[in-house]
Amino acid sequence: MAKVSAAIVDDEDEILDLIEQILTEEGLKTRRFHRAEEVLEVIDKESFDIIISDLMLPGLTGLELLDALHKRGMGIPFVLITGYASLDTAIEAVNRGAFSYIKKPFNIEEIRFVVSRLRQRQDLLEEIAQLKKQVDQLQARLTKEGGEDFIPSSMPPVMHPLQGNPDLSKAFAAIEYLGKLKTDGLISEKEFGEYKGRILKRIV
Repeated sequence: MAKVSAAIVDDEDEILDLIEQILTEEGLKTRRFHRAEEVLEVIDKESFDIIISDLMLPGLTGLELLDALHKRGMGIPFVLITGYASLDTAIEAVNRGAFSYIKKPFNIEEIRFVVSRLRQRQDLLEEIAQLKKQVDQLQARLTKEGGEDFIPSSMPPVMHPLQGNPDLSKAFAAIEYLGKLKTDGLISEKEFGEYKGRILKRIV
């Protein structure tokens, strides 16, 4: 498996050194930047799994970097670090799509916690991708085996479609799991409706 790649943005070499050391110990590959503009110059050619940026930078601020990435359609997990911490700034960062927010002075465990959250996120996204693949395969199989009339629309409610049919059992389990992912905020309402609809189209 490829190493997780992190971009670190700060105008203080001491902060860069510290964060880089922690991330390296956690097994991440890092690249250092002193300005937000430097990240934007390479972001189309070099991919990052996470960006950790100071708020106050020469030129564009950390929040402006976050906005610039979003305008390019990039949803890279973004961690904002600042010594100018306030609740309002934290709320604004989250509302603008920040993955996490850390106040200076920070400790090693805070950075490690962010890395742990990132890995959990990657694992969940992989799980979601596998689930979507299974949904597509199931839909194709149901279409091939039964078409529109695979399950009679007049089936009484007491005759639960899961009974005696492992494929339908998987379908309803998939819908239940999609609902959990939506509740946890891992997929959007639109995505949930789309994939649920693709399942139910053939079985209700």
